[in-house]
Amino acid sequence: MNPGDILREIYRLKIGQGFSRSAEELEGFFLLLVFSEFYGLPNPLGLYLLEAYPLLMEEFHRWHLRMGMRSSPLEWIRCC
Repeated sequence: MNPGDILREIYRLKIGQGFSRSAEELEGFFLLLVFSEFYGLPNPLGLYLLEAYPLLMEEFHRWHLRMGMRSSPLEWIRCC
């Protein structure tokens, strides 16, 4: 059994559900920080994150679907 199999087994167990839930919360918080400028919150790192926006669009799409939003909450992002 290699380390990858062991980790998959841990995530499969009930303990892994807590880890995945925490990971989803952190991921959502990260996306909020990245896109905070578009929610009207000042983001001092906005200039440095410009290159990351195209890479995060697919992740943003999965996030808003996971949050129960049928379409993007930001009017300038049309991903659905």
